[in-house]
Amino acid sequence: MARMSRPIDAWPDVLEAACAACAHFTRVRVVRSTASTQDVAREAAVGSVIVAGRQTAGRGRQGRAWADTGDAGLAVSFTAPHAVHSWISLAAAIAAAEASEDACMDACETAPIVQLKFPNDLLVAGRKLGGVLVERTADQTIIGIGINCSQREFPAAIAQRATSLALQGFVVDRCDLACRLIARVDQWLHAEAERVASSFRARDSLRGRVVRFVTAAGMIEGLVVDVDPLRGIVVRTSRGDQVLPPEQTSVFVEEDRIGSVQAP
Repeated sequence: MARMSRPIDAWPDVLEAACAACAHFTRVRVVRSTASTQDVAREAAVGSVIVAGRQTAGRGRQGRAWADTGDAGLAVSFTAPHAVHSWISLAAAIAAAEASEDACMDACETAPIVQLKFPNDLLVAGRKLGGVLVERTADQTIIGIGINCSQREFPAAIAQRATSLALQGFVVDRCDLACRLIARVDQWLHAEAERVASSFRARDSLRGRVVRFVTAAGMIEGLVVDVDPLRGIVVRTSRGDQVLPPEQTSVFVEEDRIGSVQAP
């Protein structure tokens, strides 16, 4: 049975203890409410972790908005040096998936299977559980992670595509999940490409499917052959294999209308 959720006043001490065991993160700032942890992180030193009790105007890739989740979601941003690899978005998604499973196992003695949708979405049972946003400033790299925890319903516009740990039958304490997330991001921050590629492939939800992508060059449809952290996503189209860079690529929202086939 999950323990009673900690009040936010208790979070700083618990999260600072989690940082004490890290190699790359040395300080935590807990904010009760903020428009976006990414914005708070811009003013923080490298090695900081920003955790929000509530995020009211979070954002996703390519200018998308992240719905206000009240006190039902977890929003965390990490500040890292520019030296982190270009595939940090994939590594952070792996870290978030592992942390979600860890927290559920701690609380419920069982865990969901968290898959990843290139390049940055966390999925459970085909629905979005969370996501990753990586932004770079003149001084640092900011890694933002949002995870849906205790929501029981979502706005109509996303109700068919979104889920939460609670909707999947798992009740976790957000502070415990944040501790797990800090530890996992610390472990994955400087992971090598081969390790990231192997772990991402094991969770990848797109390989072997025919999917439509929105790219800078327009819409592309094809069989997802591979996800390569050094290059991007490899798609087999009628004109041959194409490599789509993660920074300029997103999955078309109507992807579920397209069937699955077996990848070679």
